[in-house]
Amino acid sequence: MKLLIALVAFASLAVGQSAPEPDIADIFYRLEGERLVQLERQGAATQTGAHGFIVMTMKSSAEFPGGKSPVRFKAGEPLTFIVRSAIPIGSIDPNTIYHLRRLVVKKKTRELVTMSGNANPFGVSTKINGTTGLLPVEFSKYGDHSLRAVTESLPPGEYAFSKLGGAAFCFGVD
Repeated sequence: MKLLIALVAFASLAVGQSAPEPDIADIFYRLEGERLVQLERQGAATQTGAHGFIVMTMKSSAEFPGGKSPVRFKAGEPLTFIVRSAIPIGSIDPNTIYHLRRLVVKKKTRELVTMSGNANPFGVSTKINGTTGLLPVEFSKYGDHSLRAVTESLPPGEYAFSKLGGAAFCFGVD
């Protein structure tokens, strides 16, 4: 039995898979050689505000605590991430489920603007754009139940992978 388990593990590694698949769905890991490094998991606090007199500006954002993620990577190289998908691989485009965005760094938080707008005595205008700040990610199959997500070289900054309505998995590039 141990020999069979070892052969199955070897076969999965032989087809371009250098690390085991994650056990739990929708948690992002950085693939570093033969190991998975879990990204910082954060729940967002929604911050909404408006200011001005007669002419007002409005903004709603998802805020993450801390000015920087403790999970750091080097700039100048493509990054590879692994996520186990709760949805069967091949049944839907992963880019419609998982998103990578750059976060705006504040003193004690990182934020992702989700709505902006303005109001004046003649009307109100708001803009909610689900594609704001989206960065390109190339997805491919990894093992039986997971996806490999490869990014281009990212400039220094703070980033987060997320799933609509789920937690964000944050990391920084130095």
